[in-house]
Amino acid sequence: MIDDRDYVGYGARPPDPRRPRGNAAWARLPCHRLAMALPLLLGAMASAHAQVGAGSHGRRQKNQQETPQQSPAPTTPSLPEIWPRLEDGALLCKSRDDLVRYQTQIANGASATTAGQPPDCHNIRKQTGIQILGHDGPSRTQIVTTDESKETGWTNSYLPSAPPPSLAKGPGAGK
Repeated sequence: MIDDRDYVGYGARPPDPRRPRGNAAWARLPCHRLAMALPLLLGAMASAHAQVGAGSHGRRQKNQQETPQQSPAPTTPSLPEIWPRLEDGALLCKSRDDLVRYQTQIANGASATTAGQPPDCHNIRKQTGIQILGHDGPSRTQIVTTDESKETGWTNSYLPSAPPPSLAKGPGAGK
């Protein structure tokens, strides 16, 4: 395409005054106008659908509130959150060597065979409070559980040094 900068003196073609300069030329083609208008149309339709959906949902909710309700169901008292803790499904190994063996097997792939005995590891079945005894890098932490079993072992779970914001503000913070 010829730009105004290309028009230099005698013999060169003058710029077309009907053709806009820069990116506006792209929008002049009819198919490109459609391509630019389509996302705007879809956005407007989605917005209108959301407003209509919210209106009908609000009416249903209003109708539900008008019906007499029975007394609310009894709620269990809120237990304070445990911190630090291992979540359900976290890995706990008896020794550091077991954890290293497990991590090596995972790194080598499930099909790889490793010499020696299988790692003595298991998954935690419920959220369990812990006390951190030490670290061996970011992926190996020695812990002891604070439940009745007082199980000592090693985990590869990420254990941040500070509790999440939801716990920092709650009644169980710092426990």
